Amino acid sequence: MTRLFVVSGAPGAGKSTVVPELLRLRSGPLVVMDMDELLDHDGRLLGIKIADPSAAAIWPAYNALWLRITELIRRSGLPVLLLSPLFPTELPEGRWLHLDCPDPVRRKRLAERGWSKQRIIDALKDAAETRKLVPRSVRGDGTPEESARQILAWVNE
Repeated sequence: MTRLFVVSGAPGAGKSTVVPELLRLRSGPLVVMDMDELLDHDGRLLGIKIADPSAAAIWPAYNALWLRITELIRRSGLPVLLLSPLFPTELPEGRWLHLDCPDPVRRKRLAERGWSKQRIIDALKDAAETRKLVPRSVRGDGTPEESARQILAWVNE
């Protein structure tokens, strides 16, 4: 099977925003997917709001679903770049990179989405934990094109 590249980032890092630029700038075969792409516009999968803490019991199944999707694609010979909020312990496969941004930028982005103060605090904690678990990072506070170029350079190493 080909490689799985995982770009992790806490909410507000710019994962979904960078996808169109990754698709535009990639050279050669690379399937680019964001874990949010299976969700409805309101963050639901099969009627369940997946990011809600009350859905925590199904998160391992959702992660396993994504791992299976990437395996199906990779067995055809295409490498996969998956953008994800997960930690390496939650999806223990692939090569990992962290898309990060300064906490004030993240706080502003999430406030603009209408997130509550507590959800923002939780996202900041997730960001701090991701920094520990995925030490190699690129900045997500520049333009999406700049972030995409850095991610693709990492993929092509």
